[in-house]
Amino acid sequence: MIHKALTQNPQAKTNSSAQLAKLPQATRDRIAHIDFTLLFKGEAIRADVVNRFSITAAQTTKDFTLYRELAPHNIEYDQKLKVHKRGKAFTPLFDYDVVRTLATISQGYGDGFTGEVKPPLACEAPYHLNKPSLSIVAKVTEAIHKGKALSITYVSLSSGETTREIVPHTLVDNGLRWHVRCFDRRRAEFRDFVLTRIKSAEVLENSTLHETELETQDRQWNRFVELQLVPHPRIKHQEAIELDYGMVNGVMIIEIRAATAGYLLRQWHVDCSTEHALNGLEYQLWLRNSQALYGVTNLSIAPGRAS
Repeated sequence: MIHKALTQNPQAKTNSSAQLAKLPQATRDRIAHIDFTLLFKGEAIRADVVNRFSITAAQTTKDFTLYRELAPHNIEYDQKLKVHKRGKAFTPLFDYDVVRTLATISQGYGDGFTGEVKPPLACEAPYHLNKPSLSIVAKVTEAIHKGKALSITYVSLSSGETTREIVPHTLVDNGLRWHVRCFDRRRAEFRDFVLTRIKSAEVLENSTLHETELETQDRQWNRFVELQLVPHPRIKHQEAIELDYGMVNGVMIIEIRAATAGYLLRQWHVDCSTEHALNGLEYQLWLRNSQALYGVTNLSIAPGRAS
């Protein structure tokens, strides 16, 4: 990832860029990790840096001191909680690409942000409908990290713009756009919210979560279903599809969360009708065991099925 210094004014930006450029790569990596965790968790802990980079506590203290010198408005120390918090005037030291950021968040905080990563061969990522706001992503991840509720202004197809409180627990990439899986306090149920439709978000620091709002109570999320995908019966040379999907004995078996099953079935254009009735050329797969979808709640987006 290419990183660019971003600070409070042009002169500070120039100074920070020059200082960052002079740092050893290992130090730069640790500074980037602190910057990243402050942005997306709202706080940074010394023990996290010690464990992440296998360095001494004394070295970590020096890193936090250096970070404070580079961006004094970005970090505040809470004496009571013994934790470094994100400053109210925070501006990231590094310019984060939102697509790479979301990919990195999904694989683990703090990895792969301190240098330009060039793939060995030309490669294009799947095109997403839109890129969510980095600031919105940061608020969502902070709420997840802290175990807090989030107040959002959201625009839906059915209700238009509304303000509501959600309790987020996981970011989900459905292949086209990013969602947040959460408990919606307005409807008292677990749902998915599209990140690009969130206009504003604020972590409710004083919020207390009820047991019914926790990820462990999200039945659709914690339930797994087995999907048996086979070549669509109307296809003449079915071996071609078997090779495409690495099928064994003519079937591909996938275990997937019930909450995300509809997304996969739609993205892969799987004919989910019991009599393989869809005839479009895009339907190269058929769901052989449609009974596995019993109780799955988001089937309205699965081809050939309705909730």
